[in-house]
Amino acid sequence: MKLLSSLFADEQVHPELLQKHARIRWKTVAADVIPLTAAEADFPAPKEVTQMLLDQISDGYFFYCSPEGEWELRELVAEISQTRYGIRCQPEHIVLTPGTAAGIWLVVRWLCQPGDECILLDPVDLLFGLAIDSVGARRVYCRVDKNTGQLDVEQLKSLLSPRTRLICLCNPHNPLGLAIPKETLQAIGELALKQNVMVLADEVWHEIIYPPAKHVSLASLEKEFAQHTLTLFGPSKTFGLSGLRIGFLVTPNEKIALQLRQVALQLGMAYSLTLYAQVGAVAALRYGWSWRDAFVAHLQQMRDYCVSRLNRIPGIYCRQPDATYVLFPDISALGMSSQAFADFLLAQARVAVVPGTTDWFGPGAEGNIRLSFATSRFVLAQALDRIEQAVTNYIS
Repeated sequence: MKLLSSLFADEQVHPELLQKHARIRWKTVAADVIPLTAAEADFPAPKEVTQMLLDQISDGYFFYCSPEGEWELRELVAEISQTRYGIRCQPEHIVLTPGTAAGIWLVVRWLCQPGDECILLDPVDLLFGLAIDSVGARRVYCRVDKNTGQLDVEQLKSLLSPRTRLICLCNPHNPLGLAIPKETLQAIGELALKQNVMVLADEVWHEIIYPPAKHVSLASLEKEFAQHTLTLFGPSKTFGLSGLRIGFLVTPNEKIALQLRQVALQLGMAYSLTLYAQVGAVAALRYGWSWRDAFVAHLQQMRDYCVSRLNRIPGIYCRQPDATYVLFPDISALGMSSQAFADFLLAQARVAVVPGTTDWFGPGAEGNIRLSFATSRFVLAQALDRIEQAVTNYIS
């Protein structure tokens, strides 16, 4: 582990390479700006992934692949779903998508019609709402307490109506960093079963968990729950592979998997799968777990460091997350809106963050900002020094 930990040392983060390759973060800001925006790692992926991709392309052939995806990968995802997450499934139950975002769109398009209602958490990542909007369905927000991390199941129950088609869960939760407790999931599963409503469980963050917190998959709790749950995950957060664009939908049964594949074909989504993303995913899932373990150890240190630093800055309160590598500090005491504070940090501290606006995270996000800490301690220290100085100057 000591040798692996060196993979996440300060010298492993190269701003000049990130400004070349990180196209929605480092490349989009001026050279003097530290971007803590997009939730992706600043570190090279596991070397086994790079090597398998190089081996794949070395002969110079770039052919189409099956729209159903490679059987080897589906078999491996089914195996890992059972052994690591307790979800009983077969390779036939696995639907591959060109990214986990595409998986959200696919489920919503398969299940929902204009006028239907979908319950989503508030705050939560913008992708759920955009997918719901795309089919003409209606967003119904279920507020999550930003300070305690409590999801009120009674409130969720009150939001159900005859038009409800889908409950969207983000577990672990982005941006609050919550690992939803087993008891809460049990109650949600019972509610979905009683109301005959499907649940989309986005679990893409399920491997970025800090002890003593634990991740629990809703579909693992009871066989009946699994029949009402579509579980979505992928290698992007776990192994630093966001740019590969590959996601895994674990479906309740083969019939639903076939229906989802048919919708993916109709949308043209299935033809966007690439062999190279699948080869990279196989390499990560077979050989990347030691890298993942060292990565999480590094992230836990960075989480603790950032939370401590942020809570020393007047006017800022940051709750310690159970999971993910994003923080969602409350800045409302400073008297600025989320967007105004993000603009202030960019102008005065040369640090870019994501504002807690409705467009990004829903109406409940106002008063917060989101920042990613999946980088080196050196980069984070620079960013936090700048933020602290800018805020101190502002309030003095």
